[in-house]
Amino acid sequence: MQRRSLTRGASVMVVSVAVAKVLGILYIVPLTSLIHREGLGIYSNAYALYAILLTLATSGFPTAMGKVVSERLALHRYAEVEQIYRVTMRALWLFAFILAVAMWFGAPLYSHLVALRDPSGASRYLVLTIRALAPSVLIVPAMSGLRGYLQGFQRLEPSGYSQAVEQFFRVLAMVVGAAIVMRVTHNNISDGAAAATFGAFIGALAGMALLQLAVTRLRREFRRERRASKAARHSGLTNAQVLRSLFHVGLPISLAALVVPISNLVDSVTVQNLLMVSGENLRTATAQYGILSRQAFQLVQLPLAFGMAVGASVLPSISHAKAVNDQQTIERNVVGTIRSMFFMSFPIAASLLMLGRPVDILLFGGTEGALIISGVSFMGILSSLELISTYMLQGLGSLMRPVRNMFIGVTIKLILNLTLIPHYHIMGAAVATTVGYLFSSMLNILAVRKYGHLKFSVWRLSGPMIAAAIPLCLTLGGVSFVAYHAAHALYGGADRFVALTQIVLALLVGTVVYVVAAIVMRAVSAAELKRLPVVGSRLSRLAGQLQSSRTAV
Repeated sequence: MQRRSLTRGASVMVVSVAVAKVLGILYIVPLTSLIHREGLGIYSNAYALYAILLTLATSGFPTAMGKVVSERLALHRYAEVEQIYRVTMRALWLFAFILAVAMWFGAPLYSHLVALRDPSGASRYLVLTIRALAPSVLIVPAMSGLRGYLQGFQRLEPSGYSQAVEQFFRVLAMVVGAAIVMRVTHNNISDGAAAATFGAFIGALAGMALLQLAVTRLRREFRRERRASKAARHSGLTNAQVLRSLFHVGLPISLAALVVPISNLVDSVTVQNLLMVSGENLRTATAQYGILSRQAFQLVQLPLAFGMAVGASVLPSISHAKAVNDQQTIERNVVGTIRSMFFMSFPIAASLLMLGRPVDILLFGGTEGALIISGVSFMGILSSLELISTYMLQGLGSLMRPVRNMFIGVTIKLILNLTLIPHYHIMGAAVATTVGYLFSSMLNILAVRKYGHLKFSVWRLSGPMIAAAIPLCLTLGGVSFVAYHAAHALYGGADRFVALTQIVLALLVGTVVYVVAAIVMRAVSAAELKRLPVVGSRLSRLAGQLQSSRTAV
């Protein structure tokens, strides 16, 4: 069979993931104006449970199925490929049905856990929102199976396109559905939140249709290949062997991917309960949780799009170097990837730290979340470090170590939630999450050093980046201050125009200052910059010019 360009497919995947991430952040703006912060809290509570179930069902299967299918194709065991597809899809449909039933009938119990001091109130606003997600649970696991099958044939483009299409229709259905329901029900927030969560089903249908079309076309080609081949017509595997091979690869990956969903679930169960113990009522506690989970945490996840792209590209390279015992390549990939990740994540963190107030005004129309956005700004660096170090450990063959480290981080977060929230309220939850990521990412890095036999220092690698981020912070603060007073004189009380002016001017000047400072201080090299998606080649040329001229001087 004619294979498509793997490089082109990987590029499509990177761009599609980036588009999906951006859409996943932008929808918060219109949704906040429709269902308000209380509605975001309801939405986040339901999504925390949904994300746990979906991660278990989907995150490991594309990788596992792709690996198993590609191995059988390389050996021309086409009958086994066909059996793997049939058995996996049947198992996923069955698993999806069980999860959907559990989510539907378990909704009242989960709603009670979210607000122990007001279970009847929580049940009134949350049960419908949780059940609105149950139909999507029926579809998304099967989508992951189709993506894995396509990846086994190195057909990455349909998987990438489907992610972007799924997110587009999901966001569109969320916003339009919430707007319609809010108007019909005369601004009933719980019904509006349920309509928003139902958007996941619409998005899943769109993504599934695109994937099914691609798989149907691929299987038609594959059947012709099988008929023309002299390979064995019957599989030598039992169905149990197929499932065991998939779970052997997929389960550790699924568990490692649970870090964010479990962290969110811990917040869902603890934050509102602890805020209510501190004296807040259910509506206020839910609104504060909405600010934390759907506004602040969504923004700090921006670096994860880059971490995902860089981490996914470095995993096979490290795995290959480990297999041939190429220690120099392992060290170059690990150190270069960490430096590149720092280069992309530090300016985002600095921007959220210094521009938390105008960002909150521009996106969400208020300042209630400004302090929280600034407070969690550097969490993006730590979560990205944990993500790419998980990819590295998987490449080094240590699949379960990041899972263990993840649970240690979540346990620390839970303890700090219980300790800090009664005294510092919602900021306590923000600090607890940041510290949890700090522990899990540092434990991952120690494991990378151990299993990779490396001696690099994260503090030494991050030092030049911190030095470059200091003038960036000063620039962002100074330009924002000047832009605020100038724009306020021009626009008067138009707060969003003032905030937009602050952000645009500060980011334009700050970007130039940071890039130049980072390159001049050799915080990142030209070769490392070249690995970055989209902007890598241009930044690499600039770095070569600046660093060579400085060396000459």
